[in-house]
Amino acid sequence: MDKINDLDENNEFYQHIKKYIGEPNLINLETVSDMNRHLIIFKANAERDYHTLITYGMSLVSANVPLEENEWGHTELMMYLPKSWPVMKEQIMEFNDYWPFGWLRKLGGFTHERNTWFCYGDTIPNGDPPESISDNTNFCCMLLLPPIREDEHFFELKISEEKSVRFLVVMPIYKEEMEYHLKNGFGALLEKFDQLNINDIIDINRINTCKVSY
Repeated sequence: MDKINDLDENNEFYQHIKKYIGEPNLINLETVSDMNRHLIIFKANAERDYHTLITYGMSLVSANVPLEENEWGHTELMMYLPKSWPVMKEQIMEFNDYWPFGWLRKLGGFTHERNTWFCYGDTIPNGDPPESISDNTNFCCMLLLPPIREDEHFFELKISEEKSVRFLVVMPIYKEEMEYHLKNGFGALLEKFDQLNINDIIDINRINTCKVSY
């Protein structure tokens, strides 16, 4: 496994994810304009039958948050992939396999490049008007969720009295779901997901909850 100076085994962030998720299989390194956008990859195993991807780097610099939302100043992103999804570099042969990694890298720099911040319920469309994120699915937007499949103590990493890191799960959604969310609210969309047993592990063929009768 690759090692990097700011995320070795003594690093608080490393220890936190190792405690609750396990030993990473790979740390994929990238530095853009002096900013780290590393991807930490945990392959599916007997305890967790899905791959887990976590960013590291965006939380090193505070986002531009309002004073009353200061707890969202430092965040990192996660994504869950089915165990059949190729996650090692030599296995990823086409864009249809790559886009989850590309989106995590893109969103890892989004808050600093756009002078904004992320929290639960935020949506990030793929363009305006939003387009499909790849040619094998009609997902066109990303929704940010709490990491509810993790232990509750994983949600927030306390670094100091002034700084905590919060984790956000990135989940792709359809255009109709994005529009429903914007009209009716985050909670209303989550209710639809619950009613149809939709979870946060990416399934490019999952049903569109706003196009089904029940």
